[in-house]
Amino acid sequence: MIKNLLSICIKWILIMLSTIAILFAQSKGKIYCIGQEFTTGSAMFMPEKNSFPAQLGGMFGQEYQVFLNGMDVVTNAPISIDNHVLKHLDDLNIKKGDFLILDLNHDVDFSQGDDSKLLKNITSSIKNGARVVLLSTPSDIDTKIQSAKVAQLQDLAFKSNCEILNLSPALYGGDVYLDKEKRLTSIGASLVAKRLYELIKTPVIGSSKIKIQNGKRESFYGFSSETFDFEGKEARVVKPKIVAKGSPWIWRARFWGHEPQLDIAMLERGYHIVYCDVSERFGNEESLQIWNNFYRFLQQSGLNKKAIMEGMSRGGVYIYNWALRYPDRVSAIYADAPVLNFKSWPGGKGKGKGSPENWEIFKQAYKLTEQQAIEFKSSPLDRASEIGSLKIPAIHVVGDVDDIVPPDENTLPFAKAYIAAGGKLEIIHKPTIGHHPHSLPDPTPLVDFLLRADDRKLNFAVIAAAGSEYRAGAGWNPNMGWWGENDDINHILDSRKQELDILFVGNSITQGIGGKRAHLPYKPGYNAFESVFSSYKWDCAGIAGDRTQNVLWRLINGKYKEAAPKVVVVTIGVNNFLDGDTAEEIVAGILEIKKWIRANMKDSKLILTGPLPVGVEGTDPRRKKYEDIHRLLELQTKDEGWIYMPLSDTFIKADGNLSLDDYSPDGIHLSGGYTKWAQALSKVIQKVLGE
Repeated sequence: MIKNLLSICIKWILIMLSTIAILFAQSKGKIYCIGQEFTTGSAMFMPEKNSFPAQLGGMFGQEYQVFLNGMDVVTNAPISIDNHVLKHLDDLNIKKGDFLILDLNHDVDFSQGDDSKLLKNITSSIKNGARVVLLSTPSDIDTKIQSAKVAQLQDLAFKSNCEILNLSPALYGGDVYLDKEKRLTSIGASLVAKRLYELIKTPVIGSSKIKIQNGKRESFYGFSSETFDFEGKEARVVKPKIVAKGSPWIWRARFWGHEPQLDIAMLERGYHIVYCDVSERFGNEESLQIWNNFYRFLQQSGLNKKAIMEGMSRGGVYIYNWALRYPDRVSAIYADAPVLNFKSWPGGKGKGKGSPENWEIFKQAYKLTEQQAIEFKSSPLDRASEIGSLKIPAIHVVGDVDDIVPPDENTLPFAKAYIAAGGKLEIIHKPTIGHHPHSLPDPTPLVDFLLRADDRKLNFAVIAAAGSEYRAGAGWNPNMGWWGENDDINHILDSRKQELDILFVGNSITQGIGGKRAHLPYKPGYNAFESVFSSYKWDCAGIAGDRTQNVLWRLINGKYKEAAPKVVVVTIGVNNFLDGDTAEEIVAGILEIKKWIRANMKDSKLILTGPLPVGVEGTDPRRKKYEDIHRLLELQTKDEGWIYMPLSDTFIKADGNLSLDDYSPDGIHLSGGYTKWAQALSKVIQKVLGE
C-alpha cells in the first residue's frame, strides 16, 4: 500500500515537473527571424550552426526561443529559402514581448504592392506589443538599385514606426564579414548576432515623450525628425523608435545631416539626436545663452540631464565652450576635425589655409579688433588643461593631412594638455585624409567609446557564445570549422574522463600544442610540451580564434566538468583585442571563466596566465593593453582558488621587446617560444601536483 502511494506521488511529481517545464518553455520570449540568403546563411560554412539566428539562439540559451523562417533554430535543420517572406509573416502568431527580425532586401518587390501588405502586418504586430526590426543589409546589386531599396525600407520604417538597423557600415568595415559576392560569412553572422543581442538586451522605456508644437515632421533615414522654430532659430529633434532607459541624447553642434553615420547608429540604440542652429557665432556668449534656453526646453521634455556633444569642424569650438561652461550637462564629447584654435582657423596664422571671411565673422562675434583677435586667449586650445581637468571622456577623429584645420595646431596640442590635466581623450587618425570626409564609414569605434562613456556598452567578453570561424590557415581539416574542433575536443575529453593530469585551454597559441588531436597537421609546440610533460597525461583544448566568450561557452556546454583534469591551464584574451574590447572588458571575461571553473570543477587546480605578451616591440600599442590586463588581474591574486601566472618575465627582454626566436613576426603567435612556455609552466604544475 505504502509502495503504491509512493509510486503515485512520484508519478504526480513527475507530471507536475513536466508541466512546469512546458509552461516555462512556453513563457520564453520568441524571436522570429525571416528572410532569405542573408538570414539563412545558405552561402556560408555550416549555416545550421552559424547563421545569425542560430548564433543568436546560442547566446540567449533558455531566455529566448529563436525561429528562422518558422523553424526553431535548436533543431539545426536545413532551412528553406524558397517561400516568400509574406507567407511566413501570415503564419506567425506575434504576441507582446516577441521580436520580429525582417531581412527584406532580397525578398520584397515594393513595386508589386508588397509594401502595403507589409505595412499592415508590421503595424498589427506592433499593436500586439511586439518589436519589429527591419534589417538594411549589404548587397552586390547595382548601387542605384540598392540605394532605392534602402530608401524604400526607410520609408516603410518611417510609416510603420518599426525599428530599422543599418548593418552595412559595420559589415563593410571588415574584410572577413562578407565574401566576394557580398554574402554574409559565418564571422559576419557573429557580428549581426551580437548587434541584435545588444538591441534586445538594451533596457528601454517606450516611445519618445517629446511634444513639439508646429513642427515639420519628415523622415531622417527612417526615423521621425521634427524641424521647428526655437526663439527664432531652426531646431531639430530626431526621435528613436524605442527610447533607451534614462532618455540619452546626442547634441549636434553644426552641419546638420552631414556624415550622419554616428547619429543613425545612436538613434538605433535609443538615443535622441537634437540640433539648435547658432551658426557663425563661434561659441560666443550669445550662442551659449541660446543653447542654455534650448537645454531647458529639452529638460522639460524629459531628456537626460547629460548629453553627448558632437562637433564637426568649427562645431568643436561650440561643444568645448559648452562643456567648459556646463560640465555637469555633458557625459562625453565626439569632435571631428575640430577647430580648437582660432588663430589656426579661421585666422590662418599658422600652417592652415585659414578663411579671411570667417576671420572677420569671428572678430565680430567676440567684438575684437585685429590685434585683440591675434592675442585672444580663450579658444579651447588655450583652455585645454582647464577642460581636461573636468575629466569628460572625449574622442577625436582627425585627417592627418588636413590643411584646413591642421591637427598639429588643434587636436594634437589640445590632447596633450587635456590628458596631462587628467582627462581621457582618444584620437582616431585617418592617415591619408584631409579635412573631408568627416566621421568614419563604419562608426563602430565611436559608438563603442560613447556607450562606454555613458555606461551603456555591453561587454561581449563575458557573454558565453559559440565560435563560428573556419580557419584554413590554422591547419583545420576542410570539413571541420569551429564546431568540428569543438566536437573533437569534447570527444577526447569524454574518452579521458578522470584520467587527465593537465588540460591546456585557450586559442590558436594553445592549439599549437596539439595534444591527442591527430587531425591537426600544424603542432609547432607539441614536441616542446611532450618533452617537458611526458610523465603526465595531458591534452590540448585550444581553438584558433577563440575569445574569452568562446572559451566560456565551451566550458558551459562541453565535457570539461566530466573530464575533471587535475590541473587546468587557461591562456586566453588576445583575440579579444581584435574586437576592440578594453582591458577591463577582457579581464571581466577572464574572471568569468575563472568563476565558472571554480564553481563547477572544484577538484581541478586552475592556473590562469591571461594572454601571453603581445607586440614584438615594447612600443606596440597592443603591449599597453596587455600590461593593463595584467595590472588588473594582479589585483585579483588574493583569491586563493586559483594560481595567477603571468609570463611577462618569461618572454619580455630587458629592452622591452620580444625575441623573434620565440615569437612570430606578428607579435602574437609563438615559434620557438613553446619550450620556454612549457618550462615555465612545469615549475608551477609540479608544485600544484605535489611533486
